Amino acid sequence: MFDIIKITAASILIVITSCGGAGGSGNNTIRADTLEPVYVVIMNHVEGDIGFPEGDPVCLTSTIYQTLPLPDAGSAATPSYSLDVVGNDLIYEILLNYADSRGQKPKLFIEPTGEWWQTYADQMYGGKAFNKYNYLALENEFGIQGHAIYYSGNSFCWYRSLHTEQGIRKKFQDMHYFAEQAFHNGLKVNNGKTYTGGWKLEKDVLGDVYAEYVIDHEAYALGYRVAFEDHDAHVEDEPSGINNSRPSYYVYRAVYDDGVQIIKIDMNGTITGQCEGNTSRCETPEEAVARFNKTLHARSLDADSRNIYFFAFAEHSNGVWNDYNLLAGGNPFEGEGFGLKSIMDAIQILVNNGANVKFVTPMELAAVFEAENPFDSPETEVGR
Repeated sequence: MFDIIKITAASILIVITSCGGAGGSGNNTIRADTLEPVYVVIMNHVEGDIGFPEGDPVCLTSTIYQTLPLPDAGSAATPSYSLDVVGNDLIYEILLNYADSRGQKPKLFIEPTGEWWQTYADQMYGGKAFNKYNYLALENEFGIQGHAIYYSGNSFCWYRSLHTEQGIRKKFQDMHYFAEQAFHNGLKVNNGKTYTGGWKLEKDVLGDVYAEYVIDHEAYALGYRVAFEDHDAHVEDEPSGINNSRPSYYVYRAVYDDGVQIIKIDMNGTITGQCEGNTSRCETPEEAVARFNKTLHARSLDADSRNIYFFAFAEHSNGVWNDYNLLAGGNPFEGEGFGLKSIMDAIQILVNNGANVKFVTPMELAAVFEAENPFDSPETEVGR
């Protein structure tokens, strides 16, 4: 639908060449033949519908999300299933222009919310998500995201859930139920291992630490083992010295006293030219490239093979598609589409210059981590 444009990334290159990294001598030469890779994990945070207040009668009959068409060029689309499908396809199409140090194309972690899962499985309104790309055959991964919504029990109606223990339990159970109904060519779509908890929605009521505890325990009870979320949502067993100020450069495991264990993948929200910066909810392209460069540098200084270094970020299918559709109408290219192109162009330049980078899904990254960090017991585990 859109021409995939090339960004002239002079400002990005300045960040790459001038960033001294996380301490050390300032020598940023990265030898791909002597280092383990920095793994890159990319999420499409599929937003779904807006949700309705509990008891809103409009919710019980609404099929706007299922039926709303896409707008003409130059206009921003409002939430719809069509938008989420074409936006995901567009993100993947953009990613296919890049390759890692092994010549492999990027992989995508696709994590829809409840309305998407329910709609996909519906015989009248659903399907379409695999019309352009067979994401399962191409080894991408699907999971769930913890928007604070729960299923009303009627039609396509999802109400906003309470920010309580019961609200967290209900939203996870409902989303997981509908995700488990989704199949493509006889294969289950949801890989059922990775989730985003929606911590920022519940933390103000439950507190930072307890909100993470409840989210992790509910996800674990449903079979999920990998949390991929904004870094401030991950408090339990965070590597020392970070103090929740930034994403960890390497994977770690949160281990609770009752034996629940969750592998943690930190990100810093969406990369977009519209980010104001200095927040855990988004990154400017310059901030994202600086973080990637610091991750490479930290990897080069660390001889411990148990530390699995990675760079993770998220985009939204609606945000990327809208950025390109607005551009097609003559508007500035400055949102999530710009952010995605900026970071991927910068990563490709580093790969071409010898950086050891590998594109993976969250489950693949977790498998690498577990191979180097087998779990023993809460008594011997130290949060690696």
